[in-house]
Amino acid sequence: MAKINFTLKNITKEIEKSEKKLSAIRKKVVKADQSKIDLQLRKLKQVHNTVKQFCRPLVHYGHTFTTKPK
Repeated sequence: MAKINFTLKNITKEIEKSEKKLSAIRKKVVKADQSKIDLQLRKLKQVHNTVKQFCRPLVHYGHTFTTKPK
């Protein structure tokens, strides 16, 4: 049996960076665009919460799986 390791650390970091960038840009745009940015921020937070929920931070959102024996 082989162990498969993977981590979502890079994905979570990218989500956090995107949230920060959108929050910074939000202050500089007109109201119509702010609502679009708010929707995008809401979706990013939902994805981030989903990743946190299903990938408990053993090693910052990492998991280990064992393959089935043949």
